[in-house]
This record gives sequence, structure tokens and C-alpha cells, in this order.
Amino acid sequence: MSEPALQPPSAVWGRMQIWCAGVSIGDFSNPHCALYDSYLEFKELSNRLPSLWLDEFSNLADLELWNLLDGALYGFHGELELDDSRTIDEIERDGKRYGAFDFLTNWGEQFDRGGKSFILCTPGQTVRILNRSLPQGRGIALEASVFHTSKAIREFLKWFEQEASRLGHPVT
Repeated sequence: MSEPALQPPSAVWGRMQIWCAGVSIGDFSNPHCALYDSYLEFKELSNRLPSLWLDEFSNLADLELWNLLDGALYGFHGELELDDSRTIDEIERDGKRYGAFDFLTNWGEQFDRGGKSFILCTPGQTVRILNRSLPQGRGIALEASVFHTSKAIREFLKWFEQEASRLGHPVT
């Protein structure tokens, strides 16, 4: 939602969370979040969603996949910092290889407290979000179809573009 008191001219400021399989990620109570970065990220994600898979993921359990991505991108396994002996070149290589799977991190204040998330799309066209901060008993994975995920992304992009136009800052 955009903040109710916004008047043109204004950027789109508001509140946001995502929902998947009945679970929310993001702090909807956090007001006046800049939503443009999330718009850009979702726009890019909509183009690359079906290609978010590497063969090396095939035989990994959720936690193993989480640790692979968390270690390669952040040098951690959850809260445990790794003894990272990679060179700068290796870190950059891993960033290029695995960066596309990073999800919601640095997308806006609304996602700062929801824990790191990673996103992938299985060869069977199931979108999986891995997040270690999900409710207890839920595990660390949420799933949705590519169809429903793509539809939700399109609806958000359309909403944002309408709000940006209404507020006098159309997206180009």
C-alpha cells in the first residue's frame, strides 16, 4: 500500500510484504518505506524467474542449498560466520554465479528484519523461497507455481506503475 496521505508530486512511499503459502515475509507495520527499489527488483525477477536453477542444486536438501547460497554470497551459514579463505576473485565469481538467487535482501526497509531469503525455480517450474526465519514448524522453504508467482509480480508492477503515475512520477 502507499501511504494514505501522499499527494502529488511524490515518490511511492508505503508498506509492503510478500505472501507465499500463507506465510508473510516483510514488516507491513513499517511505514514510509521506499518501494521503488522493490519495483526494480521485481521487474528484473519477472524476466529471470524461470531460469533460476543450477544443476548443482539437484541433490541438495533445503538446508544444504541455503548454506551453499548463504556461504557463497555472505560468508555465513545462518548466524555462524564461516572461516572464508576465498580470494577476492573467487568471491566476485561466486557473487556473479549465485547473486541471482538472492531475494529481498536490500530491497527496502520492510525486508530488513525478515532474515535472508533466497529464491529459485525448479526444473518442474515450482518457485521456492528459502528463509530460515519462517514460523516454527514450517521448515525453511515456501513454494508457489511459476504461474502464480509471475501473476503476483505482474500485479505488483502494475499497481506500482499506477501509483507512480497518480503521484506525478510515472515510471519510464
